[in-house]
Amino acid sequence: MKRMLFVALAFAPAFAWAEEKTGAPAASPAQVSIEDFVKKPDFEEMAISPGGQYLAVKVPFEDTTVLFVIDRTKNQRTASIRAAANNVVDQFWWVNETRLVASVAEQLGGIDAPRPNGELYAINADGSGSMQLFGYRGAEDVGSHIKRGGEKRYASAFFIDRIPGDDKNILVQTFDWQNSEGAPPSVEMLDVYTGKTRRVGVGPKAGAEFVADHRGRVRVAVAPDENLNSVLYVRGEEGGEWQVFNDPKTSKIYMTPRMFARDNRHLYATVSRPNKPDALYRVDLDGETKELLYEGGANPGRLLLTPDEQDAYGVVTYDGKTAFHVFDANSPHARLALATQKAFPGQAALFGSFAEDGKFGLVHVFSDRNPGDFYLFDTTKKNAEYIGSARKWIDPERMAAMQPIQLKASDGLELAGYLTLPHGSDGKNLPLIVNPHGGPHGPRDVWGFNPEVQLLASRGYAVLQLNFRGSGGYGADFERAGYKQWGLRMQDDLTDATRWAVQQGYADPKRLCLYGASYGGYAALEGVVREPKLYRCAIGYVGVYDLGLMYRDGDIPRSLYGKRYLQKVLGTDAADMRNRSPAGNVDRIEAALMLVAGGRDERVPIAQADALKEALDRRKYPYEWLLKDKEGHGFYRTDNNVELYTKMLAFLDRSLGKGGRDAAGVAP
Repeated sequence: MKRMLFVALAFAPAFAWAEEKTGAPAASPAQVSIEDFVKKPDFEEMAISPGGQYLAVKVPFEDTTVLFVIDRTKNQRTASIRAAANNVVDQFWWVNETRLVASVAEQLGGIDAPRPNGELYAINADGSGSMQLFGYRGAEDVGSHIKRGGEKRYASAFFIDRIPGDDKNILVQTFDWQNSEGAPPSVEMLDVYTGKTRRVGVGPKAGAEFVADHRGRVRVAVAPDENLNSVLYVRGEEGGEWQVFNDPKTSKIYMTPRMFARDNRHLYATVSRPNKPDALYRVDLDGETKELLYEGGANPGRLLLTPDEQDAYGVVTYDGKTAFHVFDANSPHARLALATQKAFPGQAALFGSFAEDGKFGLVHVFSDRNPGDFYLFDTTKKNAEYIGSARKWIDPERMAAMQPIQLKASDGLELAGYLTLPHGSDGKNLPLIVNPHGGPHGPRDVWGFNPEVQLLASRGYAVLQLNFRGSGGYGADFERAGYKQWGLRMQDDLTDATRWAVQQGYADPKRLCLYGASYGGYAALEGVVREPKLYRCAIGYVGVYDLGLMYRDGDIPRSLYGKRYLQKVLGTDAADMRNRSPAGNVDRIEAALMLVAGGRDERVPIAQADALKEALDRRKYPYEWLLKDKEGHGFYRTDNNVELYTKMLAFLDRSLGKGGRDAAGVAP
């Protein structure tokens, strides 16, 4: 029997890796409700305290998140930090065994990327000492139960690192709002009990981010130049002036620092390479020599750290399926990680945080069909304690497999992505949803559980996700290949992938549809503009439909960085942007359309959907329309998401034929 840890988290007695979790079998995918696919998971992530007594667990709710502290020894919830509405607990760190610090980010919509607001909060593991450490809001604004620490500052603070041997202070970088955008950030020590700060340094340039060594000295920084190229700076162990270590203008490579190695002389860094994904190196900061640790078909992910977080033994990889690569085969932690992975064939089993003595470590196990299970591994007893499942109501055995795919674009560029076929189908001649990701520059689709894709597959649709040129994750040149190619080569990649799926026999050429959100919404509508005979329908969800409007509306053009970003990825020619905008070319559309928008969307304001809507109205072209006035960039509320996907599935059924039925004769 599993004992309840708290309402959303189950806890069970320790058992060996090979033991299966028990429970009633779930229904078949066709019987899984829309709500079960779209409702929030029980938890998102967790971290163990340095002494191993407590777990910090981040739990999502309708429009916020709560960070709970759980006493493992008493099986009790002892503390919590709740973010305000439309805010989320972003990151969190144990400073010592009983003091926890968390950052808060604004998230104005269900798919909006959290934007840290520079506020830091702290709480003791027993629930006492709740405090806003840093931020602009006074006590009357942050809540009566939260004490203000330090001074009220119109500034932002972002965590850099803990300080070894110091249980009271952390390193943060701060930016005062009164300064211009050209001012470099400061490095400060922040007392996690009082909120008091002491300045200990300043960055080399505006926009700098820092890496500290294992003695708490900030010795590495990376900052953008005038063209948004990242320049790497270093300085000596005792401080001093910042010196350029890598400038991409002269070296022709980008170098992104990760962390110092245990010796404080070598730096783990990802390095870009011409026409290849980034590789992971160990860089000698004295001699500038580099040791290659990992290279593959995609950029390396997060480092796998030793329990004391002083070194790394491996790296998470995204070359097809999510996995990891060990580069220190002699490490006992690497051997433990490899043995653990063998216990979960077909899944990814990744260690997260450890207690400082290495006795306990958290393991996250997930796959394309498993939303995620968490275990507490006892390294001395060699057994595991099941903590809980992110979506315990989902039966992985009934979900659809997500297959990595590779294909060549029409110009010869190698592309990768994923194809999900309905569970139990023969995988032939299926209705196909082409689902471009948002971003588009930086994000990419990865192998893992995707509730939206699983929902579509459960209703009989194949789903194609392509990492088109311009996507992140495949090297700097691959991402730059998409600059100023919105509606051009980026769109051609999606067309090529669609035709590939047809040629391979997976998709019925008469039942093809595009669906995406944000940039994906743009690509969905632009696809039926450029290929009016190929697709039967398109669904745009909080999408961009007028490229010129991006310079005038939304949060991107509010900053100098945002304006430079738009100039780099879109260009500045108004006529050219109009030619690449769905709103300016509705006369070419022949497909059935569904448009979905949030009235409070700041990333892609409602003006974008209105521009397309008005153009369609002038043409008297029919479309389905769903607007939620109080939602933002993606829907937060479960009831709104249930309504969205209920209407979306009905639209797809009418346009393509329900669950694989012949759609011949269905009018667009």
